[in-house]
Amino acid sequence: MQRVPQRTRRHRKRGRLILLIIIILAAFIGIHHFTSLDARLKSSWNKVVYTSSDRVSIAVYSPKSHKTYQSTNAPNHKFHTASTVKVSILAGILAKQHAPLTSTQEALAKAMIEQSDNDATTELFTKYLGGKAGLQATFDKFGMKDSVASQTWGLTTTTPADQIKLLNNIFYSSKILTSQDRTLIRSMMSNVESDQAWGISAGSKHYAIKNGWLSYGSDNWIVNSIGYVKNDNGTDYTIAIYTDNNDSMVTGQQTIEQLARVTKPLMK
Repeated sequence: MQRVPQRTRRHRKRGRLILLIIIILAAFIGIHHFTSLDARLKSSWNKVVYTSSDRVSIAVYSPKSHKTYQSTNAPNHKFHTASTVKVSILAGILAKQHAPLTSTQEALAKAMIEQSDNDATTELFTKYLGGKAGLQATFDKFGMKDSVASQTWGLTTTTPADQIKLLNNIFYSSKILTSQDRTLIRSMMSNVESDQAWGISAGSKHYAIKNGWLSYGSDNWIVNSIGYVKNDNGTDYTIAIYTDNNDSMVTGQQTIEQLARVTKPLMK
């Protein structure tokens, strides 16, 4: 039997060692990339979240890492949606009827999303979605387990992470919404009236958005913002920020925009 030269054996061992080192480094870099982004986001967010006297919660999804990142100063708290629920209402109608909107429905939907018209919302919610039961069925379809529908649609409760599930169905991929459905919702969210373009859009040129605001009982001012942001270099993400116990609408807006501004550069 022919013996393998000692030099060849050494080369083989060295090759295997180098390959092992490469594999270990690749795994380490992959893990480091995730943990470093998570750590950097939380470091930036927590300077806002934990210095606020309001209840604040944020969730962001990165399609690059396929991870949702979160921070909150109110663990287990469910936030009232205010007008952000209007995205769920539209998505729920489209998923329910398995057909494009009629001309009447589309006119109402445009008023609901682009102008945040409450009368149009109530008509869509009651007549086409099926009220509270229809909204809860929508949450069930999209796997939004921490969202609870209310007959008074603006008092529906949710979490930012649940809203990310819905937004990802709209802006990335969905087994529930058709391509036509998703395009329609994205178009409306990209065309909101200028006086409603504050919030997660802060510091960004390319975004789709739906905001909500409401003064209600012990929650004081509820101010929320959800949507999608695309950076100039092509990277993008979905984002949902919910706040309540604000002493004014402006206070909530400022908190949300602070979080949006520190998030943007870290997601590039």
